[in-house]
Amino acid sequence: MNVTKDKISSVFFHYSIPSVLGMLAISSANIVDGFFIGNYVGDFGLAAINISFPIFSLLFGFALMLAVGSSVTTGKLLGEGNIKNASMIFTKTMICITSFSFILCTILFFNIERILHLFGADENLTIIAIEYLSIILIFIPFLMIGVVLDYFVRIDNRPNLAFVALVSSAFINILLDWVLIVYLQKGIFGAALATGISQLALLIILLPHFFSKKATLRFVKPIGNYMQILKASYNGASEFVNEISIGITTLIFNYVMIKNFHIEGVAAFTVINYLLLIGIMISFGISDSLQPIISKNFGAKENKRIEEFLKFAFITTSFVGIVMIMLIIFIPNTLANIFLEDSNYQTKQIVLSFATFIWAAFLFNGINLVISAYFTAIHKPLHSMIIAISRSFLFPIFFIFTLPFLFNTNGIFLAIPMAEFITFIIAMILLKKFSPKKIIYKEG
Repeated sequence: MNVTKDKISSVFFHYSIPSVLGMLAISSANIVDGFFIGNYVGDFGLAAINISFPIFSLLFGFALMLAVGSSVTTGKLLGEGNIKNASMIFTKTMICITSFSFILCTILFFNIERILHLFGADENLTIIAIEYLSIILIFIPFLMIGVVLDYFVRIDNRPNLAFVALVSSAFINILLDWVLIVYLQKGIFGAALATGISQLALLIILLPHFFSKKATLRFVKPIGNYMQILKASYNGASEFVNEISIGITTLIFNYVMIKNFHIEGVAAFTVINYLLLIGIMISFGISDSLQPIISKNFGAKENKRIEEFLKFAFITTSFVGIVMIMLIIFIPNTLANIFLEDSNYQTKQIVLSFATFIWAAFLFNGINLVISAYFTAIHKPLHSMIIAISRSFLFPIFFIFTLPFLFNTNGIFLAIPMAEFITFIIAMILLKKFSPKKIIYKEG
């Protein structure tokens, strides 16, 4: 499919549907993890996953930074017909992610206990979290490499292959969750092993594409320095900032929830994150699919097509938000019961209190994600970073410490919706100032 010439709606859905289904596969696997851990391990299992989350944010953020930045640069080069330089960036990116992932995970592996104590975990929570992380950190390098390959597969006109890889990985995770957690009763260790093996599957499925006849991008002999990769990484820096910000925000939210609601508060916040994950991953899939489309049209200077792609994305993410709002408003108890047994009464009440306010975040988060992806695709990383850091760090932290003075503990629950709302205002101002027409006119 020629993304710079074919019908707008056909291109949009050709890229967005596999991306959304892939993200749904990932989120469903995470949700199934939460279901098995919540029901077969308990509150402490959910809390152990959440206390470990900042580590994942660091590692996944770096992988996304390289994947998004380098793939967008590669997409622009492919749009210009420069296949040789596109393959060079691809090769150097793969060398960087492979080296970094194994080095950093090794360092983290030998310092797990010290890190968990810094995160505020007590002795009991630390024991469970170490059991989980000691397995996960062995496999995470394969996930990081797989994430980067996923982006390059899509930029190489194989969105369906990327979808198949994500779905296969998710299916393997779900199947192994049942075998290891329920059937073999391996608890949190089984959950970690299931997740790790599924991450390895992602790499195994995607890598052969770049040795096939269908590939435009190829592994080539790396020549010259790596300044191109540094520049490309800067373009994807908003993704890194976003992930790191989410990790830090989660860390602070965990602290506040422990202080106000004890370990049940952390478990409840984990459940809320699972509910947020469903809607956000769908919107992220839509916005993510825009990056190869917009970057190629940006290289071809097709501003009107970019505007149409943005309209489609705004409509679809708004529809997703409305569906999620209806689910959270009308069946919050049913959603909470997925992850919690009836005996977890206190945790469930905190979840329901959170749900009373959290639905409002879905009015704005999809549009915020789309605009952030647009700025990344047109090589405006600073603007994308402003949106990312506003919604995932600056405003959540500001509101979680200020709103409780006005609304008591309800202020904690209002922090995320308020952060998305203020970010939405900023994003719309930036979009108006840097519209596709203005950007391409300036480039031309």
